[in-house]
Amino acid sequence: MQLNLKFDVFDDSSPIVHIQQNFDDLLIPKDHVSRHKSDTYYIDDDYLLRTHTSAHQSTLMKESNIFLCSGDVYRRDEIDRSHYPIFHQMEGVRIFDQDFFTQGKTRDAKVSTVAKNLQQTLEGMVNTLFGNAEKRWIEAYFPFTNPSFELEICYNNEWFEVL
Repeated sequence: MQLNLKFDVFDDSSPIVHIQQNFDDLLIPKDHVSRHKSDTYYIDDDYLLRTHTSAHQSTLMKESNIFLCSGDVYRRDEIDRSHYPIFHQMEGVRIFDQDFFTQGKTRDAKVSTVAKNLQQTLEGMVNTLFGNAEKRWIEAYFPFTNPSFELEICYNNEWFEVL
């Protein structure tokens, strides 16, 4: 299935956000580990360096129902081969109309439909960036998404996580 989606692109949002944007608007509980000072760069009692581009969702959803948001994000992390406290993140948001779903579908069936659509969209993006590389989806666990998965591509006979 070929998807022809036109995403609005937002890549100039300030990395300094209010705690409300970074946590509360996203329903992240007050006791969630990501709120700890050991994980987040707080500027003062109200502002911080965003820990994810999702901090802009509540604002951007007022402007668009299908968009990409990208920018640097900041998390206190030990520097090693695969970790650095600043990295670039891009996320896509698509709000589906109710008619996207067949009437009577269960919540699980709707989640599955959206996940398959997301995977098709991401595979199209990966094909554009890397060519028709061999791909595989890996089930994963992230405390902030459900379902969670990663996409790997094969390059020089090695698998690399790209999403």
